[in-house]
Amino acid sequence: MAALDHIGIAIHDLPQMTKLFGLLNLKIKYSEPVPEQGVITHFLPLPATAGASQLELLEPSDPEGTIALFLKKKGPGIHHLAFAVGSGELDGLSERLRSEGFRLIYDTARAGAHRKRVNFIHPASAGGILIELTEPS
Repeated sequence: MAALDHIGIAIHDLPQMTKLFGLLNLKIKYSEPVPEQGVITHFLPLPATAGASQLELLEPSDPEGTIALFLKKKGPGIHHLAFAVGSGELDGLSERLRSEGFRLIYDTARAGAHRKRVNFIHPASAGGILIELTEPS
């Protein structure tokens, strides 16, 4: 069973978003560059009442990277929903999704933040929502 892991939010202004979420008592706990995707990720855990989910602020680090291009096209805002799957489940789930007609972004899983393996379900086959699937490495 997949569980909501995080909501990815593309941003232009990290200090402003840090200030906003700080006023809501949400603080950046962990930041990590992901050069393969041209982004610096900043994770803000949600309170215990919300489970283990987090917000992920996506700050572009490469002007031609995915997040930079998203910001140019659509502006800041929600970029994706991410669901965690169990260890060893991502490849099988990816194959099942493909066999059921869902389009994935990558042919094989790639490295993501927190040393997780990731793949994405293309929004064209997921009701307009980009869905990330994450698996612990």
